[in-house]
Amino acid sequence: MKKIIYFTALVISTLTSCEEEEDTIPSILTDNCELPNGHLKWSAGGSQTCANASLFGDLAIIMTINGISLTGETFTLELDDVTPGTYAMTTDTNHILHTDQLGMAWESSNAMPCTLQVLSNNTSSNLLEANFSGTLKSPLGLTKVINSGTVKVRYTD
Repeated sequence: MKKIIYFTALVISTLTSCEEEEDTIPSILTDNCELPNGHLKWSAGGSQTCANASLFGDLAIIMTINGISLTGETFTLELDDVTPGTYAMTTDTNHILHTDQLGMAWESSNAMPCTLQVLSNNTSSNLLEANFSGTLKSPLGLTKVINSGTVKVRYTD
């Protein structure tokens, strides 16, 4: 009899202490573009997107920065120049590769170079800050304008 009373009390307390969960969107889905190691944001076609699922930076022969958004977009910067200054971004140097939600690839080109502005590269703390903008081209010959892109990332070397 004691077991039944304890079991009944446990069931009642469990049922009464559970509240219905509301359907909420985690804050990371709303506008949280800051990840523990920085951010990567870009604006195209009037909307801003950011790498809010994954972001990494790695300095080996060149600096590779890759970000993935929760919507499935990817953005990769392959930077040959990380010293503060302004540089062209083409097919051959300081390359951009972007895939949209549909998997369409977009990249910087020699015909329409994008612009990279490295604001700072702190080699003591491995923190790179830069801006980028320009027109990306698809394999189908379509273009996409990146109005403003920013990156602030802690990288490994």
